[in-house]
Amino acid sequence: MGKTHIAGALAAWSLIHPAVSGTLVTAPKNIAVLTVGLGGAVLGGLLPDIGQPGSTIDRDLFGPLGSSRAGSMLGGLVLLALNVCLRIPALAERVVSAHAAQSLVLRYGGKASLILGLLGAVLVIVSSLKHRGITHTLLGMGLLLWGADTLLGLSPFLAPWRVPLLMVFGAGYLSHLLLDLIADGVPLLYPLYKNRIRLPVSIKTGSLWDVVVIRLGLLAWFVYAGGLPILHMAGL
Repeated sequence: MGKTHIAGALAAWSLIHPAVSGTLVTAPKNIAVLTVGLGGAVLGGLLPDIGQPGSTIDRDLFGPLGSSRAGSMLGGLVLLALNVCLRIPALAERVVSAHAAQSLVLRYGGKASLILGLLGAVLVIVSSLKHRGITHTLLGMGLLLWGADTLLGLSPFLAPWRVPLLMVFGAGYLSHLLLDLIADGVPLLYPLYKNRIRLPVSIKTGSLWDVVVIRLGLLAWFVYAGGLPILHMAGL
């Protein structure tokens, strides 16, 4: 259902973005923020499936390591081991023999260690999550929005636009949850209500209704409500 979720995120972006930004395309910086916002909405639309090894987002982020739970766990442990190695200069110097490589490790080891540690932790967590678990709840959505807000605050370029970007990210995330309500249901109100909530009408993933009606309908709305006005404002 990855393609349908991308379509849903694009449609959600076209709805929310004009409401949270004064202008869409007026300067190069705005175009960059527009692009980041669009990517953020798509990321939000795919992120709930990060607990399903082999999903679109797992394959795109982690490659072969995201194709199975065993691969995610093994890859995560390896990255965490590298994280520990880079945090201990004496150990890193023993592992890396070349003098030039040692200089690079000493210079960039701190940042590389942080990135490897984060990726390793995410992979280990992904390997232990169940599909349509906490990432498919309003609680999980809130936690990830908090994490995204923290990361945006670290970027001097994106910090002034953190609220609009969080809104488009949240809109994409919410579109995923709503689409899954139509499919097999989600534990939306966990931990207050632990059972899955389903809509009376259910559409099977990959069915004709899913591909033709929902997916193409959402893409058509994105082109109409989002794409054409942007092209018009850009003078194209």
